[in-house]
Amino acid sequence: MRKLILPIALIAVALTYAADVAINGSINADYATYWDKDFDPTNAANQDIDLSLTAYLNESVSATIKTNTHSTYFDGDGNLQQSEVRHTQSRATAMGNLDNRFTAFNFDGVSFRWDFNPNVAAVFGDLSYSAGNFNYYFWRDSSRYNVISKEQRLRGIGVELEGGKIYLGASENSKSAILAYGTYPVELLSRTEERLVLTPSIEWAFGSNIGRSYTYALGLEATYSKSSGKMNYGATATWGTHPYKAEMVHAFLLEPSFNFDIFNIGASFYQALLAKKDSSVQSQIFTEDQTMFFVEPSIDLHKKISLGVAYEYHDPSNKIEKDHRQFVGPNVYVYPTTKTEIVFWSGYNILPAKANHFSMGISGHTSF
Repeated sequence: MRKLILPIALIAVALTYAADVAINGSINADYATYWDKDFDPTNAANQDIDLSLTAYLNESVSATIKTNTHSTYFDGDGNLQQSEVRHTQSRATAMGNLDNRFTAFNFDGVSFRWDFNPNVAAVFGDLSYSAGNFNYYFWRDSSRYNVISKEQRLRGIGVELEGGKIYLGASENSKSAILAYGTYPVELLSRTEERLVLTPSIEWAFGSNIGRSYTYALGLEATYSKSSGKMNYGATATWGTHPYKAEMVHAFLLEPSFNFDIFNIGASFYQALLAKKDSSVQSQIFTEDQTMFFVEPSIDLHKKISLGVAYEYHDPSNKIEKDHRQFVGPNVYVYPTTKTEIVFWSGYNILPAKANHFSMGISGHTSF
């Protein structure tokens, strides 16, 4: 009960002084069982809950307070890490570990917003941005995985206009760093049945100690979609680059999708081209794999139920042999509402250097 005191207090204060209040957030949670080579189970449960409370002071001015709670675990080096919903056993919180499963709600930032008109707004406070997000389900967390720039946080000012944004402020990574970020979508095609959007992004860190290995990152996302009767198809292509020890790292992502009546197929292909001066892959890119391929055909059994079979290939480093893994398994998707997804999943991990193993579970996501 004590862990709920902060969000309850925030709600009470906002209801007292604000003309109108809205509560928004997202909930991600899962339960999984991982079976070893002797078919002994290890059970895990993870959650990531974000809540924000926005007080509308009048028609154009609002203030937002954010909170977050996240299950945690200790890695092999004894460092406390945030667990990941629907991932591997090594990044999950064991069912018996109650202290790490049920963590407290933490203050996660405050911001103020002034809407000059429906297309332009000024913002101030704790701001965050990311560029080059994945649609692949294991890498949708932009604080961990991205092509151009994973989530960066700052306290400063910004302008948001027609889907674009410009932010400037003090970086959360270091007390002596300033972050600048800008992005703006350009619609080349905007029809009812066809759309093409190009979105360039750039960020820059200034200061003697910026708290990360790269000074700037830039990239481009191209999104195309078309509808024709019962057929819908499209693709997102993303390129990102940033320097690493005076050499450039390049990352590429292609995510096509296709739908015809009850049949669907989605895929992701990611490849990183590394700098030559360092053999460490994870220190150079914003993912855990240098190469990743995913494909999932599915059929709609009902307007709220789909069945898919996924295949994945992961290679953490192209220079190291037998470090890759493959994963194959079915997914049953249930959509109780338009913003809620429940997935019953299972799969078989094929590892060339270790024993293969089977895992299964259920995960849920909702936003409001």
